[in-house]
Amino acid sequence: MRKQLKSVGVALATAAVYAGGATASPIRYFDRMEFQQIDIGGTHYGCTSVTDGSCAFIAITGLADTRTVTAFSVPGALGFKNVLTSAHLSVFFLDSSLAAIEADIDLGVGGLYVSVDQTNSGAGFGSSYGPTYPLATYGGGLGHYDLASDIFASGFGPFCTSITLCDSGEPLRTVDGAAFTITRGRAPAYSSFSSTVLPDPVPEPGSGALVALGLAALAWPRRTRPAAAAR
Repeated sequence: MRKQLKSVGVALATAAVYAGGATASPIRYFDRMEFQQIDIGGTHYGCTSVTDGSCAFIAITGLADTRTVTAFSVPGALGFKNVLTSAHLSVFFLDSSLAAIEADIDLGVGGLYVSVDQTNSGAGFGSSYGPTYPLATYGGGLGHYDLASDIFASGFGPFCTSITLCDSGEPLRTVDGAAFTITRGRAPAYSSFSSTVLPDPVPEPGSGALVALGLAALAWPRRTRPAAAAR
């Protein structure tokens, strides 16, 4: 009996290990910037003043996992970066007559990341062409941010370690391969960066858990039917 109960304990412990598994720690990042210039499909939309109807209002939303945050260090800047699992770009124009070309699309995430430069108090979305950001915010206490917690920071943009790179960097790309280039418009412009740690998904029992629970059931002592009474 004791041996059978021990087998049950081992099987249930195994089930718990398999069922627990590794859960994600999802986080959503959001950056919004006003009065920017943008190139869409080879057409340039400038922004020379606050009344220029072609000024773009741009926002990027990205999803990632807090467990993939890593440190980075480059000349003049250090902080943290995180790879994105998905990203979404929204573009609106000051002039409502341009509504037909406004964009609300998914971005390709190859080479795209979110990062915080603690040295210069800036955070936003960038790509693999350098320690700079096509869309980013500086100010608002970002110098102490770690990419793994909630924050809301309002400040100004654009933010780049090099203005030349901000104005001549490679484009972001949609999942269909279309190119979008964001460059400085009326600077500085209002910008905000925020992040929200999302609830962990409830882990579902995997096949290993089901097997272990089955073993536990087999190990449970069976009741034997009482012998028939002697007549």
